[in-house]
Amino acid sequence: MGFSKRGLLLLAGGLSIFLASCGKPTETEKAREAQRDFIKGIELYKKGDYSDAATYLRKAEAGMAYLSPEQIRELKYKLALSLYKDGDYEDAILELEDYITYYPSAPNIEEAYLYLISAYLKLSPDPWRDQTYTLKALKLAQEFLQKFPNSKYLPQVEELIDEAKRKLAEHQYLIAKFYEDYGYYYPAAVRFEYLLLTYPNYIDTHEVLFHYIKNLFLIPQYADKKIAYWREKYKELQNRIEDKEVLDPKAAKKRLEFYKEQIQRWEKISEESVKKAEENLKIYKERFGEDKYYKLLLKIKKEGRVKQSWIERIL
Repeated sequence: MGFSKRGLLLLAGGLSIFLASCGKPTETEKAREAQRDFIKGIELYKKGDYSDAATYLRKAEAGMAYLSPEQIRELKYKLALSLYKDGDYEDAILELEDYITYYPSAPNIEEAYLYLISAYLKLSPDPWRDQTYTLKALKLAQEFLQKFPNSKYLPQVEELIDEAKRKLAEHQYLIAKFYEDYGYYYPAAVRFEYLLLTYPNYIDTHEVLFHYIKNLFLIPQYADKKIAYWREKYKELQNRIEDKEVLDPKAAKKRLEFYKEQIQRWEKISEESVKKAEENLKIYKERFGEDKYYKLLLKIKKEGRVKQSWIERIL
């Protein structure tokens, strides 16, 4: 006996529902799977297999609804450490930041800070490049010192602070030297002064003080170019005003005053830099004597200029 069309449709529909129900895991199976992945991930972490540990803990994280609050906290922390120890510092940072945000009172919160500071430092590039991550590490470390002044991790955090400051000092030195080599003596002097004031324990004071004084003596040479530029702008606008070529004479006169202020500003910078150079030259002599650098500084002072660097010659 054959099936009617309606009967075939009902049979097909029933079979589809049956197959779908067979393929879809039950809540109990989901809970078991989450528990299995969690336990496996923790076991792998303890064995030092951090890559696979992270994989299983990620899977367990997808079934977090079937884990206890204590298991979730352990999962989040072990996942963060697995990523860190596997060299995945970017993802480790994300997990550690979440952990610190959601579990600020956790027993291992101090250790979490330590790993987060370290992860930022490991992610920071060489001193030639942007030091945003180094600055974040330093800020976190200082935050750690305020929150946990008696922590057992204090020595490790202080070592990380030293590492961060050393890298930042080198970064600032490279920028200062870059400005000096290109003949930008004013910004170079500002950077060398910043180094002396901010990182006295992380620099070669002898060398940095020499470069600072050198650039101070050379600022008038740099300032002369700035003064010439603003005088040219002033003269050009003044002629346009006299020839009635400006649309708004009142605004043009205000602009003229601005140009005049810039000329006066650079004249003042030029004068004050020489005075400051003289004062620091005395300090240099007291600390390091009349060495070869001191004699070179005397020569620069006398001549008011220095032999152009190869970069300046190209430019």
